[in-house]
Amino acid sequence: MKKFYEYYCKFEKIVCGTGFITIVVLVFLSAIARSLKNPLQWSIDISMLLLAWVSFLGADIAWRRGQLLGIDLLTRNLPIKAQKLVDLCILTLILASLIIFIIFGFMLAKSNWRRSMQVVRMSYSFVTLSLPVVSISMSVSTLIKIVGRVKNFGKDAGQKA
Repeated sequence: MKKFYEYYCKFEKIVCGTGFITIVVLVFLSAIARSLKNPLQWSIDISMLLLAWVSFLGADIAWRRGQLLGIDLLTRNLPIKAQKLVDLCILTLILASLIIFIIFGFMLAKSNWRRSMQVVRMSYSFVTLSLPVVSISMSVSTLIKIVGRVKNFGKDAGQKA
């Protein structure tokens, strides 16, 4: 299972990077085509779809690596065990939020199923599905963090949480 998760993480990075590059190329080509009086109207729809997915995938990658913004102003002076307890509480709240995103995100995607994009004849649900699908991935990452924190809770050999 660990190997599968590692491959999934690598795949996610590749998809995110490829999607970002595709957005840049599409917007650039669209600008050139528009200046030549031959606009690529479909590029806006595809760019919007890719932007939703790339944004959430990038957030998942950053979350997994611990590169999201954190504020420890209130907790950095607490004892290490208290810091770890606060960290566990925050991770649990994040997991609860992600579960809410999953539930309501799928409801939103279902309600948008008949709505189509402006030019491309594709359901708008493919855009809104980015939230619940990536929230599932972020939930897995959060559960892995919680399990790791619980396993290391008693270990406090002078290290910060």
